[in-house]
Amino acid sequence: MPYKVINDFIDTKTKTLYEKRDIYPLQGLEETPERISELQAVHPKYKRAFLAPEPLEAEPAEEGKPAVYTDEQLEALGAKDLKELLDEKKVSYKASATRPELIKLYKGE
Repeated sequence: MPYKVINDFIDTKTKTLYEKRDIYPLQGLEETPERISELQAVHPKYKRAFLAPEPLEAEPAEEGKPAVYTDEQLEALGAKDLKELLDEKKVSYKASATRPELIKLYKGE
């Protein structure tokens, strides 16, 4: 199940940088319940948790993707995922576009 990243961190296993509001783990990867619990607990050195306590709820659709993304789901996606959604919809965007700009484009605003 995917979880919302609530604090930036580098995954020590994959060396992937996860930023606040990204989705963990990367699409196509699965993580053990133990690892999820580690990332949800307050880290003794950094004094913060890295994942939200509850998994994200996705509306069922083909290929495991929601048919319609809620505002909360869009906010939880990283820029890379938002760009993939825009590419699927054949919507053009600037490479330097910010997450809020990408969300507005996705929503047709």
